[in-house]
Amino acid sequence: MSNKRIPRKPGQPAKSDKHSDLYTDENPVGTIKGLKFATVDDAEKSVKKIENSSKTHAHKIQAAIAMEQRARVMGKKAEAAVYRKYIEKMKKITKKRQQMKEDNRGFQPAMMLHEPTKKKILAKQAKNRKKKEQQEDAPATNTASIPNPAQTAMGPRFTTTNVMDRRKKRRPDVLKRFKDYLKQAGLNNNND
Repeated sequence: MSNKRIPRKPGQPAKSDKHSDLYTDENPVGTIKGLKFATVDDAEKSVKKIENSSKTHAHKIQAAIAMEQRARVMGKKAEAAVYRKYIEKMKKITKKRQQMKEDNRGFQPAMMLHEPTKKKILAKQAKNRKKKEQQEDAPATNTASIPNPAQTAMGPRFTTTNVMDRRKKRRPDVLKRFKDYLKQAGLNNNND
């Protein structure tokens, strides 16, 4: 190894660039516990633990890389090879995901799920495809095909204006603005 290990000094903040420690846990919250590299069997069990954890794809790769580096530094080539094999497998999955994103289809998580869930997702995708095809086949409706109501037999619509004050329950009165209009027009108003 060309770079010498620089241990963290007392009082030095975690995640500092001033130290490089392969064996300390900077963020124990996301740790996958129980990973070993003492024997090949331990390494294989640790890989199974990483695979079965609920961590993200990137987190799993990072855990495997750290364990591979620890094994390699300790001179355990066979154990490091177990982790390397898993890392290469995860690289292929990463490439597939990136390829699918480039194809504008997005990553289909159905590839990674259990069979019943995969079937549901694939059925939903097929249903959506059929809907799109039906929408494309349907004739387009534009405003030119809608008749003008003024030229139809019903004639143009007109809106009515409420002139009665409905706040008075027993004897509704004409609204003030219409009372003024009626007086100016000289029409008879029975409510006065």
